Formats: sequence, C-alpha cells, structure tokens
Amino acid sequence: MFLKKFLAVCILSSMFAMSGCQKNEQHSKEKVEDVSQSGLKLDAAQMMTHLHAFEQIAKQHGGNRAVGTQGGLASADYILDQAKKTDFSTKLQTFENREKTKGKNIIVEIPGESKQSIILLGAHYDSVKMGPGINDNASGVALLLDLMTQLSSQKVKPKHTIHLAFWDSEEVGIAGSQAYVEKLTAEQLKAIKAYINVDMVGTKNPEILIADGDKSSVDEMEKMLKERDMQESDYKPLLDSLRGLPSHSGDLALENSLKAFFKAKNLKIKEDVSTVTASDTAPFLGKVPVTSVILFNEQMKGDELEFAPCYHKACDTIEQVDQKSMQLAGDAVIHLLKFLDKQ
Repeated sequence: MFLKKFLAVCILSSMFAMSGCQKNEQHSKEKVEDVSQSGLKLDAAQMMTHLHAFEQIAKQHGGNRAVGTQGGLASADYILDQAKKTDFSTKLQTFENREKTKGKNIIVEIPGESKQSIILLGAHYDSVKMGPGINDNASGVALLLDLMTQLSSQKVKPKHTIHLAFWDSEEVGIAGSQAYVEKLTAEQLKAIKAYINVDMVGTKNPEILIADGDKSSVDEMEKMLKERDMQESDYKPLLDSLRGLPSHSGDLALENSLKAFFKAKNLKIKEDVSTVTASDTAPFLGKVPVTSVILFNEQMKGDELEFAPCYHKACDTIEQVDQKSMQLAGDAVIHLLKFLDKQ
C-alpha cells in the first residue's frame, strides 16, 4: 500500500475507529449466504503457496520485489506463468512512473455470460524497496491468483466478464492503475460494474476497514472534533477535501454489501474515507463503483501510523501473514461477486 500524503487523514480517521460500527445496523440483519453455497470457494492454503513463491523471489533478488527491479520482473513472470496454466487470455500494459521507471500491468480476462459488463478486481504486485512486501501486497496477488485458478479448474462461467488486474508501481505514485484508467474510453468505463481492490489481506488480528462510499464518517469526524473543542480552522480544510473526493452512485451499495458480510461474522468494522485514496482505488474514484477488501491492524509507531505489523519494512515476510485472514478475505471477495451477479 502506497504511503501517501493522506497520512494525516488516516491519523484523524483512526481517532474515531468505532464510529462506523454504530450506523446502518439494519445491514447486519441482512441475510448473508455462506459463500461455499455458490460452488466457488477460495483456498487459503493455495494462497500461502503463492506467498512462499513470492518470498523466494524477493530473497533471490536483493530482498524486494519493487517496480523495475529484478525481483519485480520475476514477480511479473510468476504471475504470467500461473496465467498460462489456464485458458484465459492475458494482456500486458507497459508504462513509466514518475521516476521514469518502467512498469508492467498484467490483465487476465475471464469470459462471462455478458461481454458488455465487467467486474474488475485488482491487486498490486510490487513491493517497496525496503522489503519483500509479502502482506503488502503479495497477499492480494495470491488471492487473485487462486480466484483465477478456481474459475479455470471448476469451469465456472461467471455472469459478468471478470478482469483480474495485477498492478505494478502502486508503491511509487499508484502509477500502474492510473496508467490503466487513463487509457479507458468512456464506453469502457461505463462497462465496469465495479472495481474491487484487494490489498494487505494477510494481516493478523485484523480490523476491517470499509471504504466509506457516502462519506458519512466525515460527519462523525467533524462532530467529534467539535466536541473536543478544536478550532474549526484547524480541521475544516481537511474535512472539506474529504467531502470533495469523487464518488459514484454505486459506491454505497458495495459498501453496504461488504458491511453486511463482515457484520454477519461479528467482526469489528471501521468506516474510512481515506481507504479509497490509499491504494489502487484512487484512479477509479467517481468513474466506476469502487470498494476495497483491506485488512488493517493500525498502530502508531512514533509519529507515523503503521497499517499492519512490519508495514513497508524488511520484516514484511510470510511470518506476518495469517492464513485465516487470507481465507476471510477470499470469502469476502466471493460474497461481493455473488452480490454483483444479482445486479
């Protein structure tokens, strides 16, 4: 996940971590089907196999898998090798990031009953230069690879065509997904029913961050800051910028669906506006419906917010990954796909 200029936003939003749990309680009463009933269930053990492979790639290439490095190129090759084991078509998109480093997006297409409607799922495969990036974000990549394998081996034909996007250079300017969006026509954007971002889904003892589609959490933040007698001039520009973030009319339905899934499991939920600015959802804001499956375990390290243990460090290894969290995230993705199939 990109360590962004919105760090102040994250710190402020973390001050009201439980505010989102008090709202929209009717969604917790919605019937949430067991994902295993869909005939498609992801396998966390297979995801872990992919994580071991990415860790070996990092160890063999200077301890990281950053964009433009040998570790990054080897990571792309691994994804392409996995895609070749299926019958799905694969496209490559090259670009340059702000540092003039060449990156490579990998897009895998799973044909659906409809070619006119697309569900796009994305995960960045690059790491920071400081570490191997196994939770951030080989975990999201491993989940999408298992989804790809399951759809292929079980001969599942989804209602909507599915595009799996493996983004490069998220850690440097969120450049890969930005380059992708910039090349989409208005017609291609209209065909995307949803973009689902999968990032840091191996976090142990996770807190569930839900992308706040209607920005209701900003009102809660403002109320809290007023109660703490903070000067309006100190926080109003920040809150105004959050309210001004682009949104899509379809965002809220995705938020509520994901909220219902996690509440049915009695998990702690936090609504967070900054989630959608933090990773590859950012270029899609306001253009298509977006949501994220992200598992955090926030803690302050000095004056910085650490989103999960060993975030952006050399110790972001497979030891930091919880297989149960991987399974939870996989089930959440299947839940969203089932929800979108009904739309």
